[in-house]
Formats: sequence, C-alpha cells, structure tokens
Amino acid sequence: MFKKGDIILPINRVSQVDWLNGLFHAAIVWDDEYSGIGDFHGIMLTHSGPTKRFHNILMLPDHFIVDLPYAWDNTHFVNQIFIKMAEWGPFEKVGQLAADGIIFIDNRINHNQPVSFVVYKSRRSRSRF
Repeated sequence: MFKKGDIILPINRVSQVDWLNGLFHAAIVWDDEYSGIGDFHGIMLTHSGPTKRFHNILMLPDHFIVDLPYAWDNTHFVNQIFIKMAEWGPFEKVGQLAADGIIFIDNRINHNQPVSFVVYKSRRSRSRF
C-alpha cells in the first residue's frame, strides 16, 4: 500500500531511451492511498528545469525525507497531475516527501483535470518533430 507523498519506481524500470513506454522518472503518488493495483494519480519528478512548454518547479532538499534511496538532487516536479499506468508496475517505494514537500507541491500544482500519461506521451512525441 502506498500513500500520498510516497515516491515510487517500477521494480523493472524501462531504459531512458524507452521512457515514453513506461515509468522512467520517479513518480510521487498523489492519491491519498494507492494499493498498487490499477492506475493512479502521480506527479513526475525530473532534473529538467522549466522550459517554454513545461513549467517544472524546483524543489528544496528539506521537501524529502532523508535516509531513503531517492533524495533531492536538483529535483523539479512537473506541474501536472498525471494518470499513471498500473501496467508499469509492480512498484516499489524509493523515497518519500516530507509534509512540507506535499504542502509545497499542493500550493503550486496545476489542479486542472489530471492528464492521461498516454495523452502526454503523444504530445511529447509530436513535439520532437
């Protein structure tokens, strides 16, 4: 069982070159609880800063719980709630946001309708040409 603020990755990660076909970037669970079965709402973490197309927001080291494998490293969150695919699992917890990290994101995140990662993938694929 995962909870809001848990940082997860698939046990079998896809390679960076294949990132559009699975979960390459770590995801923050954004549902109050996630059983690991079915799709879930998540927020993508990345090292990429903001661009013309993506309003990625820099986080702070104290937004993360220390002593877990996933820690702050110039970490940004993509300002969009995504519908992440259960088929990319099973997942494992690799980190956790501190309460301040959850509040930080919640105060800044685009609260519009969550976007299917399939739709996001198609936008990214088209934007490369």
